Amino acid sequence: MNHDYLIEALAPLVFRSGKPFGAQAGADGAAFPLPSSLAGLLRTLHADQYQLRFSSELRQIATAGPLLARRGSDGNIVPLLPKPADALYLRQEGSIQVIRLSPGQLPPDTGCDLRPDLLPVRMSVRIDGKPAPGPQYWPFASLQSWSAGAPVAFETLRTQGLGALPAEERTHVALDDETLSADEGRLFQTGGIDLAAPRQLGGWQEHDLVFLARSDTRLNQTLATFGGERRISRLHPSPASHWPRPPDGLEAGIRAQGGLRLTLVTPGIFSGGHLPGWLDARTLGGSPPGCPDLVVTLKAVAVERWLPVSGWDLATQKPRAMRKAVAAGAVYWFELQNEPPPGLVETLWLQPVSDHVQDRLDGFGLALPASWNPTS
Repeated sequence: MNHDYLIEALAPLVFRSGKPFGAQAGADGAAFPLPSSLAGLLRTLHADQYQLRFSSELRQIATAGPLLARRGSDGNIVPLLPKPADALYLRQEGSIQVIRLSPGQLPPDTGCDLRPDLLPVRMSVRIDGKPAPGPQYWPFASLQSWSAGAPVAFETLRTQGLGALPAEERTHVALDDETLSADEGRLFQTGGIDLAAPRQLGGWQEHDLVFLARSDTRLNQTLATFGGERRISRLHPSPASHWPRPPDGLEAGIRAQGGLRLTLVTPGIFSGGHLPGWLDARTLGGSPPGCPDLVVTLKAVAVERWLPVSGWDLATQKPRAMRKAVAAGAVYWFELQNEPPPGLVETLWLQPVSDHVQDRLDGFGLALPASWNPTS
């Protein structure tokens, strides 16, 4: 049984990606928490509330998230999901448009180093413009419409989405190991995510930002330290209605069009870099985790830069090796090779599609399914 939670930050939260940090390297900026950070939080609270000792059994608790959301003063929750990699912001004649990138054949007399069985991802319309900055987090309704093939207005994303994570930087002084006093001339900074309601001219905004999470363990409301430097957050049990739900008719649309589109809303970890290990390396065919009766063939991929993933192993008391993850927002297009089994959407909806069981239990690779027409 799934249990839903809302995490309210009571101070700017600090998360790190695994990049080196020291005298010759700067600290991370305001990084979004990895799924493994949430998994560690919920499993620690589970052990504390149920008076359990830390053991490998805790790693079997499944978690999903975190997902960013905007909370209004009336309690209304709007999930904000990462910008899909097949959306491009282009400025033309003073306005910014959202251009779709779609799988398609290259024009005659052109080529690329992409493997021949994968389609290149190209602009759906030709437009003379320059890349422009834009919202990095989209409201769930806009992402759902985009995934279904509908256009999305930039103004809608600007007013209802989020340009970037609100950040706060703090400057610290290093301590001398022998005297434990300030080491003159040695300063460093840490960047945190400030999710509290931002102050504006004329007062406070009528919303703040929170995290949504889901797990198969039941937890009570409590205070917790989420992220580094022991910053405090509050965990609330949350109604299931806050978690994004699939639209009506999605499964029928996938069957009718014969194609499946998966958009990652949390980073995914695959043995083939951007290619899932559950696909045959030669044919690019296979079955997504949890769907052994569904056979698909990968036709195209849109990905951003890879994301470093690391952490601390409590069992061995050692740092984990850094791995490269596919960043959230990546889009995968598949062609169906057989009739989808009943309950396909329920099986795939915001479920992890990473290769390894433990990464899926940790919530890496949550995917948002949508229909896609391979012949279009």
